[in-house]
Amino acid sequence: MKNLTALFFGVLISGSILAQTEKSASERAKNQTKKMTEELKLSTEQQSRIYEINLGINQKIDGVKTSKLSEEEKRKALNHNNQARKEMIKGVLTAEQNEVMAKKLASRKVKRQQIRKEVRKEIKEEKKKKQNR
Repeated sequence: MKNLTALFFGVLISGSILAQTEKSASERAKNQTKKMTEELKLSTEQQSRIYEINLGINQKIDGVKTSKLSEEEKRKALNHNNQARKEMIKGVLTAEQNEVMAKKLASRKVKRQQIRKEVRKEIKEEKKKKQNR
C-alpha cells in the first residue's frame, strides 16, 4: 500500500513538473503573479516584487530539474525552493494579504488530502476486486 501511495505521489509530482516545463520560467512567473494579484489584490509595487521572486525561484527550479541530482535530492531542492518562495513572499505582503494567502493554502491542502483519501479508497477497492477474481 505504501508503494502504491508513493507511486501515486510520484506521478502527481512528475506530472506537475512536466506540465510546468512546457512554459518558460518567465511565463510561469507571470501566470503565478497574475493569479496572486487576483487573489490577494496586489499593488503595482507588490506585483513587480512578487514577479521577481517567482522568476528567480522558477529559474532555480528549472536548474534543479535539469540537474543530475538523484530524484530524492531534486525533491528536497524543489521543496526548499518553494519554502524560500513562501518566506520571501510573506515579506512583501501585508498582514491581511498574508492571512488570505494562508487560508487559501490551507484550503488547497485540505483538497489535496481529500483527493489522496479518495485515491487510497479506489486502490483498496481495486485490490479487493483482484483478490476476488
